[in-house]
Amino acid sequence: MERRRKRQQQQQQPDDNIHRARSRKLSLSLDIINKPSLSPSRVAGIRSLLSREIYSVHDHVAELSPSVGSMAPVERKFSDPEFLPLPESIARGDEGTSFLGVKYQGRVAGWLRPENIRWPTEDKHYPIAVFNQPHPKDIIQGRLGNCWLIAALSLISEVPQILYKVMITKRHNPVGLYRVRLCNQGIWQVVTIDDLLPVSTSNSLVFSRSKKKQLFAPLIEKALAKMHGTYMALKSGRCDEGLQTLTGEPCEVLFLRSSDPEKKPDLNQIWLSILQSRAKGYLMTCPCSNKRFSEQIFNRMGLESDHAYSILDARQVNSQRLVRLRNPWGEKEWKGAVHDNWTKWPKALRNKLTASSANDGVFWMPWEQMPSFFSSVTICKVNANWHEARKRGQFSDFSSTITSAYGLECPYGAELEIEVFNAGDGNYYNRLKDPDVDLFLILLSSNGYCRAYKHDVDYYITLSTVVPPGRYLILAGSMSVVNYMVYPAFNLVVHGSQPFVVHDQPSSYELVADAFHAVAVRANNRQDMGGGVSILTFDDNGNFGLVCENKSNRTVRLSSNFQGSKNVLSSRHAFQMVDTIPARKQQLIAIFTRKMFSNDVQIAYQASGELLDPDHYTRAKNNPHIPPQAYGLHILRSIH
Repeated sequence: MERRRKRQQQQQQPDDNIHRARSRKLSLSLDIINKPSLSPSRVAGIRSLLSREIYSVHDHVAELSPSVGSMAPVERKFSDPEFLPLPESIARGDEGTSFLGVKYQGRVAGWLRPENIRWPTEDKHYPIAVFNQPHPKDIIQGRLGNCWLIAALSLISEVPQILYKVMITKRHNPVGLYRVRLCNQGIWQVVTIDDLLPVSTSNSLVFSRSKKKQLFAPLIEKALAKMHGTYMALKSGRCDEGLQTLTGEPCEVLFLRSSDPEKKPDLNQIWLSILQSRAKGYLMTCPCSNKRFSEQIFNRMGLESDHAYSILDARQVNSQRLVRLRNPWGEKEWKGAVHDNWTKWPKALRNKLTASSANDGVFWMPWEQMPSFFSSVTICKVNANWHEARKRGQFSDFSSTITSAYGLECPYGAELEIEVFNAGDGNYYNRLKDPDVDLFLILLSSNGYCRAYKHDVDYYITLSTVVPPGRYLILAGSMSVVNYMVYPAFNLVVHGSQPFVVHDQPSSYELVADAFHAVAVRANNRQDMGGGVSILTFDDNGNFGLVCENKSNRTVRLSSNFQGSKNVLSSRHAFQMVDTIPARKQQLIAIFTRKMFSNDVQIAYQASGELLDPDHYTRAKNNPHIPPQAYGLHILRSIH
């Protein structure tokens, strides 16, 4: 739980916790010498799933199953044997069943069916229903710290066609059996639950609820709790996780602040992205967070820190740029400029914008003030016209056949969103305990050119690109197989604006070396050492690689020293290396990946080369030896 909470805070505050500055100390030299040198001496099955097919199949489950929807009332109701109404379903181990929230204090006193729950007075005249014209304002967060889910749920409530796909059982079922479709780490799953819900001593719902006696919010929350083991497992999360879970669509995170001057976000470009996303019907959320401000400052401005808000609208009226936000709690609103009761509202704005006088958690806020109080904007690219494919697999190391390579055919070209998710052991993913892992994605053209590259430590990464018509190769991977000898399962998800085909393409281990060389060429960070020898470097999100190209007709001995680097792991299991590279060959010397996400990454290195006597030095040598699981990563490749 603590790991997930820290990860959430780090994602929300890149300026405070993810300072990715690198202090590089580079010295390059090449000496021509003629003297002796030192003498150093799982393939897993892959299953695929085309998820668009699941929609048409499961939309009819309610009508086809005799236990759902149209069943006549019976005395014996369904009780889920896999998620019992016990304290262990609320929390396990020493977590207990008490919850201390910002708004509520309480204890789960029992579990009740909807018919026996005490509903708020204003809802008593409504019949119990799964849906009753759902609206974002209908969803109220309970005593569980899962605003990441509630903010996402309130957003999709604006798009009924998305919300209705989540709830397979769309009508109140007297038997108490419901089916819910959720996307778990990129793969759709159907979760069956009963309607026994946790209540307080007053028989009111403890966790989320929907106004007008609607059941969709507490049922979706319960299905997700079952998927992850307990309700307590839902505490703390990120906006993109909530939207991915409910929609299965690709997400993009745009950071509003950065402490690195070289990576200062372009707020004008982000504003245009928000306007374009709103026009396309994309869903957006933003975490409220800034370590530089105290809790008192947030309260004074009417905001809740470390809390996820929904973005409902964005407007530009003359020179005024405004964003409309919603607090999932349904109360507590912005008190700065253009708040609901602001006396200085310009008439032009007041006439064009809808301002509510009620304390319903919905408010307008100037865009220019957003970066001070909100760390990022998450855009969920929901698109009914997406073409998509979903694949399951398990990472192999780089000593034999690569099992995480896929052919991609795009006959018409396409806008592509490629995601890879850490899937734990392949059967069950614990969102609080399974660690974020090193993940990378490389997209290669048929000629070997790198079209796009993404590398990060997270539970998922997304590669966004546009490609012309052609054939491509997707290489997914994890340096955890080298650094820790851990072989996690993964889920690959591809969305495209035009039809495409993804197929398994197991490849030889040399593919990895060629792919990272293509990444280095694309990065275009080349240092000429003279004599036909060059080093190429590339980096992404704290991950760094160095390639040596020897285009000369003589063997080169490259000495590299990374001992000044901090918070990184070496694919060579060493920070000082001496490699002998024959003529017309190239080699990936090492890849350094982030060790601890919470700490800064620094890369400092020195490199020097020596051209050796061709009569005595022709063979390749590596000191230290290349680890067997990284052999394909560092294998010598010919220069064409």
